[in-house]
Amino acid sequence: MEKNLILTTVFILFISTIFPVSAQVSITNERWEREPGFTYPPMNEPYTPKPFKPRQYVVYRTIDDITVDGKFNESSWKNAEWTENHVHIVFKGYKNPSLDTRSKMVWDDKNIYFAGFLEEPNIYAHLTKKDTVICHESDFEIFIDVDSDARNYIEIEFNALGTIWDMTYAKELDKGALPKSWWWIPSSEPWDVEGMRLTVRTHGTVNYPFDKDDGWAYECSIPWSTLQERSLSGEKLNQNGASMRVNFSRVQFNIKEEWPITDWTPVKGVDWLWSPMLTYRAHITEAFGRLIMSERTVIQSKDWELENAFPFINPPKPTKSPKVGSMVKIKGGTYIIGPDDEDPSGASPAGEDTINDFYIDRYEVTIGEYAEFLNAGGHDEFYWEDMTDPDWCGIVKVSDGKYKVYPGKELYPVCLLKIEGAKAYAEWTGKRLPTEYEWEIAARGKEERLYPWGNEPPDVTRANYDYHVGHTVPVGSYPEGKTPEGIYDMAGNVNEMIDRMWEEYPWGQKRNDADKPCVNPLCRGGAWTAPENMLKATYRDVVKSHFMAPLVGFRCAKDAQ
Repeated sequence: MEKNLILTTVFILFISTIFPVSAQVSITNERWEREPGFTYPPMNEPYTPKPFKPRQYVVYRTIDDITVDGKFNESSWKNAEWTENHVHIVFKGYKNPSLDTRSKMVWDDKNIYFAGFLEEPNIYAHLTKKDTVICHESDFEIFIDVDSDARNYIEIEFNALGTIWDMTYAKELDKGALPKSWWWIPSSEPWDVEGMRLTVRTHGTVNYPFDKDDGWAYECSIPWSTLQERSLSGEKLNQNGASMRVNFSRVQFNIKEEWPITDWTPVKGVDWLWSPMLTYRAHITEAFGRLIMSERTVIQSKDWELENAFPFINPPKPTKSPKVGSMVKIKGGTYIIGPDDEDPSGASPAGEDTINDFYIDRYEVTIGEYAEFLNAGGHDEFYWEDMTDPDWCGIVKVSDGKYKVYPGKELYPVCLLKIEGAKAYAEWTGKRLPTEYEWEIAARGKEERLYPWGNEPPDVTRANYDYHVGHTVPVGSYPEGKTPEGIYDMAGNVNEMIDRMWEEYPWGQKRNDADKPCVNPLCRGGAWTAPENMLKATYRDVVKSHFMAPLVGFRCAKDAQ
């Protein structure tokens, strides 16, 4: 009884730790402040979305030894370029950072090195115990996913005093993982970034608000051997052309201006990231930036092949107009479900499920269809301002209270909506959201296909994924990727919501004490942002946001009569 009470308390503390600001209205409002003067394009002609991809940085070799002292006075640092400044975590339409935050990177045979400077007129920090939750005050965070698979990724948080919280996640936080390294959770294993060195150097006074500081600098080295242990692919990381997903996050809080400081409660806060997440969630590994290693040194000419790596490609043009709203009948019976071999928890092994006949939408629900739903009346609560953005969605609420779609966007999949909006739309059409098993059965068929089209690996002729295009495309654009039954876009384009939270299969291993309850809906199929491993028909994902995202849409299902 006492142990259960302790664990329950720990989980409550965990939820309040990971989502501390969501429940604080003043901070939430600050985080969603609009950029003054921001406007969307006019609707007077057909609109083509602007492509987007995560930020990239080519890391060049050092030319001298690096001393991790926070001074950056080596020739290697003087010749390395700064990254772009951080932006609002969602980026478009929201208030730009008022303070500069930039980093730079170099590497040698033994280590990768990170250095950065945070402009800060009022430096403050008070947490001094290692592996304390540093993001409860202003901090800087480094995320590293060495093989871009959302598994075994690293998070390092530190404040202006140099107090560190380092951890690793077996799978994404929103899929129910707690990190290793939490001393205050009995079941969590100790873990550190072995061999990491970190120095923080302040330029100003700390915890004295009545003068103006310049900011604080950090310098960090991590051994390649430590990072290599995080790789499940086994590919060598410290070689020319190797890439990994990395992001930098600055959590910026303010506190009451008083001295001495007695109240450390934050009164305002916002998240600024190097590579924006497109939604308010820092743990979307597929949106991390890309670091690409070059054998050239920082004083040699740039490697333009690597600087221009991962270019956009033109999306395919649909050969015929899709019959939106049409459905495909799937025959009932006993089917194999799973395994999701990307889930390291043992919660998603192979099993069997028996279902009845059902119908599933041939295409993802489109922007045009969703606008009809909004215009039917009584559905205003299922719309929000960001759906105006034509790069992601493109539904505009006009002066008479009606909704219009940017010309040319009618056949793109709808996104930027909560599951409540998807369920309301499905009910309005006499349908429902598919169950998880129905979705997987439709994608895999009786032959247990690895991907919707078969067992051949994904390529750009079959699916819209991994930022190749840089935005969604009209439904039905990839006929080579449809299922044999004629269902389109079950891999790529948008993640598709399922009316269920992520949880272990009934035949799977029960969650252990190091996992937390998942609070987000399941989704399937991967998005235009997803790496290849997330396109498998067995891959179980979640909506990685408490708000709406341009990565997530849905399709409907219904029982066969």
